[in-house]
Amino acid sequence: MISRKRIGEILVERGLLDSRLHEALELQRLMPGTRLGVALVRIGAVTEEDVAEALAAQLSLDFVDLRRARVDPRVVWMLDRRTAEQRGALPFERTRSGAIRVATSDPRDTEGLRELEFLLKNAVEPVVATPAQVRLAIERHYGLESVAGRMLKDVDPTVRRMTISPTCLELDTKAIQEHLRAGKSHLYVELVNLLLINAIERRASDIHLEPQHDSVRVRLRIDGMLREVLRLPSWTQSPLVGRIKVLGQMNVAERRRPQDGKASVRLGSRNMDLRIATMPSQYGENLVIRLLDPAILHLDFGELGWSPDLLRSWYRLLTAPRGTLLVVGPTGSGKSTTLYASIQRLNTEGTSIVTIEDPIEYSLPGATQVQVNEKAGVTFATSIRSLLRQDPNVVVIGEIRDSETAHAAVDAATTGHLVLSTLHTDNAVAALTRLLDLEVPRYLLGTALSGVVSQRLVRKVCPDCAIPAPLAHEDWARLGLPSADLGPRARRVGPGCPRCQYLGYSGRIGVYELLSFSAGISKKIQDGCSESELWEAALEEGLTTLLQDAISKVMAGTTTLEEVARVVSISDYPREVLQSALANLGLKSPVAPAQVADTVVELPAGALEDIPAEDVEEISAALLRAAAPPTGVREGRPTVLVVDDAQEILLLVGMALEDDYDVHTASDGIEALALVDQVHPDLLVLDVMMPRMSGYEVCGVLKEKPETRDIPVLMLSARGEKAHVKKGFYAGADDYLPKPFDPEELLLRTRALLRRSGWNF
Repeated sequence: MISRKRIGEILVERGLLDSRLHEALELQRLMPGTRLGVALVRIGAVTEEDVAEALAAQLSLDFVDLRRARVDPRVVWMLDRRTAEQRGALPFERTRSGAIRVATSDPRDTEGLRELEFLLKNAVEPVVATPAQVRLAIERHYGLESVAGRMLKDVDPTVRRMTISPTCLELDTKAIQEHLRAGKSHLYVELVNLLLINAIERRASDIHLEPQHDSVRVRLRIDGMLREVLRLPSWTQSPLVGRIKVLGQMNVAERRRPQDGKASVRLGSRNMDLRIATMPSQYGENLVIRLLDPAILHLDFGELGWSPDLLRSWYRLLTAPRGTLLVVGPTGSGKSTTLYASIQRLNTEGTSIVTIEDPIEYSLPGATQVQVNEKAGVTFATSIRSLLRQDPNVVVIGEIRDSETAHAAVDAATTGHLVLSTLHTDNAVAALTRLLDLEVPRYLLGTALSGVVSQRLVRKVCPDCAIPAPLAHEDWARLGLPSADLGPRARRVGPGCPRCQYLGYSGRIGVYELLSFSAGISKKIQDGCSESELWEAALEEGLTTLLQDAISKVMAGTTTLEEVARVVSISDYPREVLQSALANLGLKSPVAPAQVADTVVELPAGALEDIPAEDVEEISAALLRAAAPPTGVREGRPTVLVVDDAQEILLLVGMALEDDYDVHTASDGIEALALVDQVHPDLLVLDVMMPRMSGYEVCGVLKEKPETRDIPVLMLSARGEKAHVKKGFYAGADDYLPKPFDPEELLLRTRALLRRSGWNF
């Protein structure tokens, strides 16, 4: 058996390892589990290329620099992106013998190489590349920007050819790959197909084509959040919109008025319905495609986030012969999904279901669906009165928008029909107030209403990269609630992975609040009681509020407190409701720290609504006590450690702080960690992007050690995008300041952070 040299021995022979080895060992001590090779790269003793070349020499393989290598797109597209990311490998050229050369950072993964041979249907010849180069090459050669660029490269901007296709479009990924390998494509037809395939595979709910003054911005809405995926030349806007209009059977020549259209597509075994809407804008027609997956109609209520107790109550209401059931919440909260899923449970041979919708989103076999057409006189209200003569068992109204529709819906319920509809309100009890505003008499509400479910959609943490971690005070402050221990299963968003498209979240789940109208609550409505009295009665009957359901999902590790704060606002609820909800969660008070002196955490808008005047003085005193510095006030000159690899930034920060603080500086992360042990700083001003060790990593090390976790960290970065800001906070940062910064703002933020740590100025 031939014994191979170790990589370390090869690096020594090449004169690449020197006395700095002890620095790598020190980094291993600070960050347990770090491999020596990784540590050597981080301290700058060797480069990734040095390690990769040594690995290639150890295994007698070629080393390739993917930044300069010739990459054949036809070979790249023999493998799908997901597999390339999972295996960290990129097929990039074919040898004369017919084998496929594959660049990988781990050629010792024999199982992965065998899988690639099977998928590529060719012999595989591995070559070694650095991990960073493989990742960048995958992003470069599989990204929408690259593929779209190749499609449009040789197109004459004056050419505006379009191909008419049927309403039902077959999407074929393999056909597009074949055309890319052959260097041919059907221009805008396949570019639209590519956008649709990419959106479906990434679970997007919408595609936005937005003309700008110098480009066309393409964004996808994934899990409720818009994300830019592509920028196209301005001259592509008209033919792209024209192609999509053809699919939606819309008027291609009409560009001055909004239009609506619909189509369907099939990708493999998946069928999707498209709802297309155009709107004239300053630089051309803005176009949005809504992707509707009929499979969602067959989802189990449990998959949508309903608890067993909640589901039992809802089923009991659904099986009643009469009454009105409302699903309430803001736009995008999943109301239609709940409505359609409920209809599916009622859709039997012996039940007549009629829906009135604007627009009809999903086709429901077995149900009669009516499209609202106000120009033709087909409105919600007129349709309800007409369809009652059709003797339906269940009437579904897409939305109650006006007084006439509200009256018609209540009349239908009181005449022996089960009525389901949606309404835009913040919570279950507010739905009653809204119906009263629409002039529905109280005596009818008390008898016609059966139940109201209020809901929101929260993103689920990615199961592959989420991090179990205790929640910090800042997490609770975003929600406007005092801190509490939610148990060991609470999680934070991780760094991202291919499964979640490097977002940290994957998929969404509902949080719910179901108010069932018992005889007691119905009597209170008829008697004209106030909204607060209705809340009191509902809580006495065991109402689980939206906030309770959301936090229970945080406790189960399904979502994060940050996501709950984004979706659920405590200002939607009266004070006594919050007190009851928080008591059930083990919390004592809904009061959040207000802005006192330079404290930057504020009460959420509306948090003091409904508080009796006599309680304001008591609450103000509590807020002052909460914002007061801890016992043992610290005085003198705090020590600040400034860490940045740019000397100019070190100079500017030093000049801003030196009058009031003892300032120490470090030019990289390794030096900073060493100085922390020496000078024991009271605050760190920390750059993000640095050699050897990033600011995220330094912050993570400090927050893991008991002796340094309480040191406040102010992040500095030119990368002010939301994703990078969030990454800094997840690493443990206490505040974030983008470059270039205002020296006065830096001084104020520094002072506020130190004051929270107990310093008195």
